[in-house]
Amino acid sequence: MDLIPPDKKHLFWSVNSDDLDKEKHKKYIIHQVLQFGDLDDYRWLKTIYSEDEIKTVFVDQPRKTYLAKSFHFVKDYLLQIDTTINPDDYVTTSF
Repeated sequence: MDLIPPDKKHLFWSVNSDDLDKEKHKKYIIHQVLQFGDLDDYRWLKTIYSEDEIKTVFVDQPRKTYLAKSFHFVKDYLLQIDTTINPDDYVTTSF
C-alpha cells in the first residue's frame, strides 16, 4: 500500500510520491503538509505521525521555505507552540 494517498500527491510535486518512505522522508513529508496542506491534509498527517513527532520535526528540524503567515499559522494555531523559535530559520523571502 502506498504511503501517500492519491488525493495528497499534489503536496509532493517535487518528488515521486510513490518513492517516499515514512521514516526516511519524515522531515520532508511533515514540512510539505504543514506548509502547503489544508486542515484535512493536517488531519491525514496525524494518522501517519503523532502530534509529538510532528512538533519535534517542526521545532528541531526547521526548513527555510515557509511564508511568514504560513509559519505563524503552523506555529501558533496548528501546533500551538508557545516556546520561542526563530522565524529566520523558517521564513523565506524568495517568494
